[in-house]
Amino acid sequence: MAKKKDTLVPYDQVSPGFEAVYTGETSSTPVQECEGHTTRLYSDENGNLIGQWCTIPWIFPNEEGEWPQSAWDDTVKRLHEMQGKLGPLTDSIRLLRCHITSLIPCDSGLPVTVDELLFAIARGELERSSFKNGCLCTGLASEQLKTSQPLHGESMRTIHAFFEAYLAGRSREDCLEAFPQAAGFISRSYEWLGAVSQLSTIQRKMLDRMLLMIDFFAKASRTTGPTADTQSALEEADLQELEALGQDLFSDENGRGPRLDAEIADLAGLPKIHPQWNPEYKKTLDEIEEPSKKELYEVCCAIAAGVQSLSDCLHNTFRYIEGWIHGIGTGRLSIPTRKAQTEKQRLGHLLFGYALGLDKWLMRVPLQFLLLDLGHIDLGFDPRNDILRVYACLGEEVTPVKEWLAACLWYNLVHNEQGGLISGWSHAHTDLIQRCKDKGVTVDEWMDSVLSVDKQAKEG
Repeated sequence: MAKKKDTLVPYDQVSPGFEAVYTGETSSTPVQECEGHTTRLYSDENGNLIGQWCTIPWIFPNEEGEWPQSAWDDTVKRLHEMQGKLGPLTDSIRLLRCHITSLIPCDSGLPVTVDELLFAIARGELERSSFKNGCLCTGLASEQLKTSQPLHGESMRTIHAFFEAYLAGRSREDCLEAFPQAAGFISRSYEWLGAVSQLSTIQRKMLDRMLLMIDFFAKASRTTGPTADTQSALEEADLQELEALGQDLFSDENGRGPRLDAEIADLAGLPKIHPQWNPEYKKTLDEIEEPSKKELYEVCCAIAAGVQSLSDCLHNTFRYIEGWIHGIGTGRLSIPTRKAQTEKQRLGHLLFGYALGLDKWLMRVPLQFLLLDLGHIDLGFDPRNDILRVYACLGEEVTPVKEWLAACLWYNLVHNEQGGLISGWSHAHTDLIQRCKDKGVTVDEWMDSVLSVDKQAKEG
């Protein structure tokens, strides 16, 4: 009989740094391959299929289902050593570790998703219903994942409905009456775009391109996870349909998205439009000399890129959308009435505060003396609230399991490639880290001290 789906495999069958579950299926022949791009699929001696993934974010198997041997740096190896010394772990702790893995720092749920994990580490288990906290390895950590973004889907559908009304020629007053909850958004859209009758052919096509993305997000959001109530909506046929929609928007040269991009480029006299995450984008942008065309090309490529492709769970999704609308209306992405980089700064300060709190908690530095010391240093922001949450949630008791879990959370916040403090997005917070370092404040004192002791022990 096949093992029940999503049941954890016995702990003695997984190595530190990995987790695995039964898929609920069996195979009469041995299996070892890559499933998707995140999971290694293999079979046990009884033919039960097992899905295995790495608990260090963004380390994936190759096409043959083998893990890259060069993936572990000294920090990762130290986390694995800590796990190896803990002995057998309960399912609750293993599931909690899975949920730490699934946390993505660029997710719109920060900081509540971090606070939830801090409480769970102190308690030794997750809440029965936990927040969906990212787009990686989610769905296992609790029986039902809840959204941290209530009314997200409804808001996306409101935007889509508004633009349908706008394109049908409805007046600003009619739209404000129909969608009073979005009054500010609607007023700004009319201010930037004007009446639909005033739009050029290029602008109409740019709006059509934008609405393809809005339509996708209105139907399928990454801010919510599969639950008991919505699982039926995620059957194989539906997943294939969503994948086809993604291809239609990005990958398929004959898809509606690429076709509209080609039409817009032809009408505007622009080079081929590349999504901003495409390596060819920056190269092509630098070759455009006329300023107005350069700005228009930026707008078109931003719309073609979506929100980091199809990630409406990103912290600034709706700011992206407003930028597209302003760009279509004015030819420029930058909105004068909105301060630039505020989300980047907010996230940088949050991540630094949490990472600093975890680092000093792991160092056994009392909260009171830490805050006293920071009171004499001007970092340009105040990490006090985030540090307080770390210490209050984790409490005074330090156990080996708790220490390991806290270290895993610290690693994710600092080194996650998708928005992490140090490793994320081409080192987006480099200036912040350096500024704090110049003041004598770092977030890796604990790990550096542990690795230093390890090195001395080996040399001795």
